[in-house]
Amino acid sequence: MALRPTRYTYYTADLSTGAITDELPLYDVTFSTELNEAGEFRGRLPLGDRRVTVHHPRELTEPGRAALYVERDGVLVWGGVVWTVKYTSADQHLEISAAGFLSYFDHRRVLPADFDPATTTDLGAVSVAFTDRDQSDIVRALVAVAQAHPGGDIRVRPETTTLSGTPLTLAYPGSSLKSTGEALRELASLEGGPDFLLDMTYGPDGRPVRRLRVGTPRLGQQGTPHVWEYGANLTGYTWPADGASTASRVFALGEQGETSQLVRVAEDRSTGRPLTETEVSYVHLTDPVLLASQARSALASVSAPVVLPELTVRADLEPVLGSYQVGDDATVVIKDVFFPEGVQFDVRITGIEVTPGNDAGEEQVQLTVTPGTGSTP
Repeated sequence: MALRPTRYTYYTADLSTGAITDELPLYDVTFSTELNEAGEFRGRLPLGDRRVTVHHPRELTEPGRAALYVERDGVLVWGGVVWTVKYTSADQHLEISAAGFLSYFDHRRVLPADFDPATTTDLGAVSVAFTDRDQSDIVRALVAVAQAHPGGDIRVRPETTTLSGTPLTLAYPGSSLKSTGEALRELASLEGGPDFLLDMTYGPDGRPVRRLRVGTPRLGQQGTPHVWEYGANLTGYTWPADGASTASRVFALGEQGETSQLVRVAEDRSTGRPLTETEVSYVHLTDPVLLASQARSALASVSAPVVLPELTVRADLEPVLGSYQVGDDATVVIKDVFFPEGVQFDVRITGIEVTPGNDAGEEQVQLTVTPGTGSTP
């Protein structure tokens, strides 16, 4: 029995209200989802067809005002904000580029909800501060504060209120004009910091709901990991190992004073390799404890050669696309000329890139994964 062709549907929506405005026949589409990042979308729309232009696609895809959803066989698998469009008269095609909903918060600054631009003359006099607040709750609060400003609500709502048990004390002075997106990523990059993901699902009324998912501190499925086996549902892979950016000593640079700069150092003397050094900059950080955490977190990511395997997997075989998400754990089984003895190891999904294809059978899914601790061959 022939497999039913996979159906992709592309919807435009109003960024502010969330209301779906239309469906567009996009092609040459690629979209990606990344853990603690925005992810991207690219696609093309033919305007030479009268059946397309009657929908007024120029208005439907207005950058900064339009949102875009991708549905695969009834399941929402991507959503984000249209940021750029480019029309070429020679071929009468509109190129559309979008980024996940996190990208909206890259265009927002961490300022109190009652901030009044008409009366504020000194940004140093305002701040957003958290004292002994759970780190997962700080993520939710930063998004909530941004959306509390007049005209700033794009209807992203927290999925849960679950806490991680890790309290933090943080302050974001208005004078730093830090973007909300940057503040969220810095929290995630702390040692033991919380994962976060802005995604979407259909609500009880059948309309897309934008949600903020926060880890405690990790996101990921509960129970048995997904399994991909080379030669079956895993059709190909790359195994890049990069030692050029390794370091056994990391300097974390904090606030710069008039005569000195706050510094914390993390070092690993057990690598068996000659000493190498690097630095990371967090010039807004004044808390030496948080700066030390950033140093240790950075060291953990560079103390060994970076191995970020990319897996090309079947979207139509279990686990099917849409049943897994970034943050999930998986088991990979490979036996080939690179691993002639055969290996089985655990990984964590950190990126998903999908190319639906323009015809049946062209669908491709590429996963970026990080090897599980102690499980990589």
